[in-house]
Amino acid sequence: MAEFTYQFRKRDQCQRVAEAFTSMVIKPTVLDYIHRPLGMRIVKEIQSQAHRFQSPRAFHQSLLEELIEEDNFENFLEYLLSHENFKVRKIQEKVMAHLSESTNLNKWRQQRLGEIVGKVAAAVSETAEGSSGVLSDTKPLLERFCLTLEREGDVDVTRAPLNGPYFSITTKWDHFITSLLELLAAMRLDLAEEFSQNPETTQILKYLPLQPQESLFSQVRGCDQQCPLCRAPCELEEKGHELHKALLHRPKGMLPHDAGSLSCMSFHESISQDMNAHGMSVAVMDLHCLYPDCSISSEDPNSQMPKAYWRYVLARFNASFATVYEREPAKVPEEWEKITKEEALYSLRENFFNGPHK
Repeated sequence: MAEFTYQFRKRDQCQRVAEAFTSMVIKPTVLDYIHRPLGMRIVKEIQSQAHRFQSPRAFHQSLLEELIEEDNFENFLEYLLSHENFKVRKIQEKVMAHLSESTNLNKWRQQRLGEIVGKVAAAVSETAEGSSGVLSDTKPLLERFCLTLEREGDVDVTRAPLNGPYFSITTKWDHFITSLLELLAAMRLDLAEEFSQNPETTQILKYLPLQPQESLFSQVRGCDQQCPLCRAPCELEEKGHELHKALLHRPKGMLPHDAGSLSCMSFHESISQDMNAHGMSVAVMDLHCLYPDCSISSEDPNSQMPKAYWRYVLARFNASFATVYEREPAKVPEEWEKITKEEALYSLRENFFNGPHK
């Protein structure tokens, strides 16, 4: 009876240690293997389906097109006042929508689950070769299993839990291996069932080491510099460029502080009459001295196309801007009121297509 009790307790200890090893080492390793590449796969799938994420310029153009199609003043205001936050929100919304619609995520996770379980089982079998009977200490063999899985399976194994005496037990190795393989099979079934369900998108994202929304933002962020007069973003995509250039400058009346934006006259006239921070009138050459890293040049006075987009927006929401900024509406020329949405979109696309990329 005493021998039976002893063997029962040893078997129970063997099972408990196998369960602990599965939950503390194997399962975290399996989940890391499954989720590590998924963030980049999601990014590539979104990019393959949406041209807007191919470059910073394509993304910015798509945002401006979307804004004018939505015809929502609050969105325009958010874009103008919180440009970076607006882009982050739009990317986040795209990722969330994509994950809720994509059918590939479950397939990818199930595929990776099958791969890693196979690698784990192979590492267990290789570690078990030549080991049998009663072992005075299982910890060295468990460490060998981890090394085998890392070497043969090209897997990053969570090994920190092996530190300490918990996994140093005396047991029959074949009993331990049997328990481990049974627990591995049960874990696979549980994870396969979990992956077949439709969890919240936020739950999926929290498991991904590479966050797709962050990766997309870094790829379409572009240059952080803005026009010092109207805050229009620099559109040059060449890395390390020293001279910044915006494509679509904005007229006065679209920002809270008029002194920091262009007037409603032509760009050339506004440059020659703009005021610096000390209230002193500056000329075109003086502006180049004040802002040597910005390309501030006059446009062809006969060409109205590059200006049509923001002129349309200001004419469309002039009263709304005035209300939000608590001031009188801007004096908008009558011809600006006649610009149509189609003309504004055409000017936008023409400007982005013909504008400098470097």
